[in-house]
Amino acid sequence: MGVFDARSYREENGMDELCGDERAVVEMFFKAKLGVVNILSLTKRDLAVESSGSNAEAPKGTGTGFVWDDLGHIVTNNHVINDAAEIRVRTASLPDDKYFTADLVGADEERDVAILRLEAESGLQMPDPLVRVKAQQQLFVGQKVFAIGNPFGLEHTLTTGGEPLMSLLFLRRSPNLWCWLFCVAGVISGLGREITRKAAGRPMFNIIQTDAAVNPGNSGGPLLNSRGFVIGMNSAIASPSGVFAGVGFAIPASTLETVVREILSAGHVMRPALGVFFAPEALCRRLGIEDGLLVLGTRKAGAAEKAGLKSTKRDASGKLHLGDVVVKLDGNKTDRIVDIFRHLDRKKVRTIRVPSMALWKAQELVLS
Repeated sequence: MGVFDARSYREENGMDELCGDERAVVEMFFKAKLGVVNILSLTKRDLAVESSGSNAEAPKGTGTGFVWDDLGHIVTNNHVINDAAEIRVRTASLPDDKYFTADLVGADEERDVAILRLEAESGLQMPDPLVRVKAQQQLFVGQKVFAIGNPFGLEHTLTTGGEPLMSLLFLRRSPNLWCWLFCVAGVISGLGREITRKAAGRPMFNIIQTDAAVNPGNSGGPLLNSRGFVIGMNSAIASPSGVFAGVGFAIPASTLETVVREILSAGHVMRPALGVFFAPEALCRRLGIEDGLLVLGTRKAGAAEKAGLKSTKRDASGKLHLGDVVVKLDGNKTDRIVDIFRHLDRKKVRTIRVPSMALWKAQELVLS
């Protein structure tokens, strides 16, 4: 693992002409980019076109990832590599025509996290891991952050608040645009956000909101603090057009630590669940249920069924018999389904303490 000499780098690249803040940003980017990788996700069709020698441009999925440890593990978003037949990874130090191939170690689809492992290639140097902040380190709204990735298949730019601070840095001239990196700057504009991905359905909690320009291709890249430490992973944007509109979201480093640890130790993520299917909140209110959530059904042999929760059923004559209503979980109100998910998100599998549940037991309320 090489040691970065900031003084020598400044002298060799003429950076003494820059002011202190500019030097700090450039040095941070130079160190961090060595641990950021570009991911090319190829489908079976892409591989068929490539092997046929055709000049046709096959569609390819591009994204970003970063080095997690010295064992060659890469962390990225699950949606970057989902359904890939082959995954190729490039680093800033590789020659233009070289790349690593990567295997999928495991993924957490609900939290949009995937872990890859690089296959050691003869003569290719494995990249160094990025430094991560400690899980308990506090973040602040207004804190400056930097997002590194390859939006639209391009790399190596620095912007601030969406305006160019540095134009494209041609650190390598190459026709393979997917191997370039961009760095964009912004601030943390919100903490503790909740977002729901359509593919997963389950909300993600404690998400970092940033105004750093995150565009397609940035997914899976690191969100860094001013010291170049990873505080999160860029994952999604809120935009009506699909292009950055000032609101980006990143999965916090504390969540990444938990997910990666579970995948590396067990090969998958285990998440607590009640085994209950709830009625939508709007339907509950139309049925006159002002507090809590109506139990539509329970998973066979699941925790709820074993506990005796009663499901909503329709009898032979077509009349609907409402089931139990969950009004509290461990003393916390459950008026929305997201309240259930939020509470379970704080729990761990195999804990001794079983959550307590307050119910309105099903009455003989029958609807025709």
